[in-house]
Amino acid sequence: FVFCPQKLHLLLFFIMLFAQSWCLCCLTFAVLFCGLVVGNHADTNALPFPWDKIRLPETVKPQHYDLLIHPNLTSLTFTGVLQILLEVEQDTRAIILHSKNLQISKAQLLGSTHPRDLQVSEFEAYEQIALFSDGFTFEKGNHVVHLEFYANLSDSFHGFYKGRYTTNSGEVRMLASTQFEPTHARAAFPCFDEPAFKANFTIRVRRESRHISISNMPKLRTVEMADGLLEDQFDTTVKMSTYLVAFIVSDFQSISKKSQHGVEISVYTVPEKISQAEYALSTAVTLLDFYDDYFDIPYPLPKHDLAAIPDFQSGAMENWGLSTYRESGLLFDPEKSSSSDKLGITKVIAHELAHQWFGNLVTMQWWNDLWLNEGFAKFMEYVSVNITHPELQVDDYFLEKCFTAMSVDSLTSSHPISTPVENPAEISEMFDDVSYRKGACILNMLRDFLTPEAFKYGIIHYLKTHSYQNTVNAHLWESLTNICTSDELDSGRLKLDGFCSKNRAESPASKWFMEDSVDVRAIMDTWTLQEGFPLITVEVKGQEVTLKQETSSFLWQVPLTYITSHSSAMQRFLLKSEKDVLYLPEKVDWIKFNVDLRGYYIVHYESGGWDALINQLQQNHSVFSSNDRASLIHDIFQLVSIEKIPLDKALNLSLYLSKESEIMPVTQGFNELVPLYKLMEKRNMEELENQLKGHLVKLFKTLIDRQSWSDDGSVSERMLRNYLLLFACVRRYPSCISTATQLFQQWKESDGKMWLPTDISLVVYTEGARTDEGWDFLLEKYKRSVSPSEKWMIKAALSYTPLTHKLQWLLERSIEGELMKTQDLPSLVITVSKNPKGFKLAWDFLKTNWGKLVKKFDLGSSAISRMAVGVTDQYSTREMLHEVQSFFGSLAQDQGSGLRSIQQALQKIQQNIRWMDRNVPLLKAWLDRNSL
Repeated sequence: FVFCPQKLHLLLFFIMLFAQSWCLCCLTFAVLFCGLVVGNHADTNALPFPWDKIRLPETVKPQHYDLLIHPNLTSLTFTGVLQILLEVEQDTRAIILHSKNLQISKAQLLGSTHPRDLQVSEFEAYEQIALFSDGFTFEKGNHVVHLEFYANLSDSFHGFYKGRYTTNSGEVRMLASTQFEPTHARAAFPCFDEPAFKANFTIRVRRESRHISISNMPKLRTVEMADGLLEDQFDTTVKMSTYLVAFIVSDFQSISKKSQHGVEISVYTVPEKISQAEYALSTAVTLLDFYDDYFDIPYPLPKHDLAAIPDFQSGAMENWGLSTYRESGLLFDPEKSSSSDKLGITKVIAHELAHQWFGNLVTMQWWNDLWLNEGFAKFMEYVSVNITHPELQVDDYFLEKCFTAMSVDSLTSSHPISTPVENPAEISEMFDDVSYRKGACILNMLRDFLTPEAFKYGIIHYLKTHSYQNTVNAHLWESLTNICTSDELDSGRLKLDGFCSKNRAESPASKWFMEDSVDVRAIMDTWTLQEGFPLITVEVKGQEVTLKQETSSFLWQVPLTYITSHSSAMQRFLLKSEKDVLYLPEKVDWIKFNVDLRGYYIVHYESGGWDALINQLQQNHSVFSSNDRASLIHDIFQLVSIEKIPLDKALNLSLYLSKESEIMPVTQGFNELVPLYKLMEKRNMEELENQLKGHLVKLFKTLIDRQSWSDDGSVSERMLRNYLLLFACVRRYPSCISTATQLFQQWKESDGKMWLPTDISLVVYTEGARTDEGWDFLLEKYKRSVSPSEKWMIKAALSYTPLTHKLQWLLERSIEGELMKTQDLPSLVITVSKNPKGFKLAWDFLKTNWGKLVKKFDLGSSAISRMAVGVTDQYSTREMLHEVQSFFGSLAQDQGSGLRSIQQALQKIQQNIRWMDRNVPLLKAWLDRNSL
């Protein structure tokens, strides 16, 4: 009898229910239910699973997968037939690979004479199966296993999952799409689902004639089957990891264009939205050509498809040759999409195409070094778009990524960029701001330190050396250290345009030729192998500048940059120790470190250093770049949080904002000041809350009054306009309310046909959503819109409403996924939680539906993490801390009790409590003294 102790009570119940006459059925049930042995015949003396580690053995390696997949979009199931060519490096009794929720109906070892039937043992906890045959040994050498399997299309957003969309005429159409990163290829076909097990894939897809299919490679042919189905046969892929495999069956249409290098680029979407694909197509062509030239490595596939998927959890996915996107991340409607939409779409395409080299061509060995994929792709977004689309002014937004990373990285629950992970939930949690944003910020710091030229040649060296292979941190540091002595240079594979033979006195990279050479690994290990970031304390006495790293246990090698009141020429200093001194050529009024936020650290200026900087900002803030002004605002408020500086000094600095007009310092001012009154909204402190809100309106009044209700100006000016006018209307600034109300009324009377400037549409919709009638009208427009950009703006406006009953209704409908797609649920719940009329609704909704959310979005996913933190991060009372602790503490392990994001949420509330206890009296006194 097959035995599985963890499910014994259910098995006994089954036996009692159906009694002795069904004993054969009982045995079959036991075999399938326990998940121990299935296959061509049941083994009633099942042995323990022959492998006890969550990572697969390294002695069996896949070389080639031949996969036939057939989704049925009526029954919402799929079947598959798979042959895997394996290289067995040492004799073994069992082949161990991954499989999740797949019913394997046939397993064979194909031989020269006749196939050998294999038994299949499953270990569900590790999502593994073992293939074996009694008394048989898989000998060293090559073998081919044959597997047949079936499963339901997934209800989630990962694996091989079902999607749907509704046409303008109301017809619901189904599709099937894949999302395998990080550990979900195993839910679509049995495989060696770890990034280091690279192989070639030959894929065939069976479908009905009303559908098309696309995959990683070009289609070679379509064959008509005897049953009337069509089989699309695709070319064999290059050697790649399982998480990059993709296939889609749908009724999508496409537009195409060839790149300068001859790559066929296509954009796929639902037929009614194909007119919104033009911008993505031209952008993808431009960016793929840029990367071809920048990396000096041709894109290795003959085509690249970009597909807009109606149901898609993450922002986008870099499957090799077939990147997939949310519709809002790919489709651009010139009539209805804003400048912010254009910037976002351009960046996400740049990100996914950068992955075709960083991640696909060269892949991290294991998920602990995910940042080698994601940090690089995030960094390359800015490098590429800055050159290919200068009008988008993408550099204006880079430092905000670093500030966001620091807010997470300052918590004790943070983690090193490179950190050990094992199970799927831990792996999923690596897709966070530390891997993406901190990764990008430290790469930007390294690029600035080495010079852009040296950095570029180093990463080309890295990519060429490790193409089609897997890497760890050290491989990157070696490539960036040994550019001028590499084998690729000797062989002619690495072309450095005379870089290594330049006169070192002329070269900005002269440090490469000095005896005291730069040890990139020694520097960067301090940034990747420990969490957090340094606080640099600066004290100026005459011409002597004392520098200290304030640290509990960590020490960093910090590439410092600085300017002074006497010289705007940037100077550099590598701080390797806990304390050091640098000498200035003359006395100065002030010194400002971390020029343009080139480094990932914050700075505290002692002995009057802050007073001198504040004085300079008030006298003439334009002496500092806009990024420097933003970083001063950021740093001083962080120093308040860690009790290095009193709140009133930070507030004094913020007064200069009344004269500010650049997007980054203005938005950073909002990012520091708005959360203060958001804390008060949840604590019944109406008088102080309103006093602070009134102060902020007055602080930015001049800039608000200068805004036009149009789409005029640069991208940054247009994005700032949207930000300021939305703030003004939400804060009930009379002139803003008047204009927005009038425009909404006119738009409503035209039945939504009147054109609104795209950059102020959200402001107008938000004002309209304040009444029942306006809210209902917007909801109808949401249902009928085919523009992802317009739908996003209307959804946001609906969730900003002060009408509590509408917010409750919206949350209840969103979990159903009919009115509003479930993929949008996380952002909706978080937005409602920031609404002073909705934060209690959002928290109750999260608690009530936590189990459903974990099942839909996957444990450890960014969606779950964002909701856990986003719904709770503005609480600041001990009562709410206890309530949040009680709820998350009551969860089982498989429901998320051990998630890092829950620790972050609790630490954030504790941080808020300390801040409020310490600073509320100071804030009240300061506002009384400084009413504008």
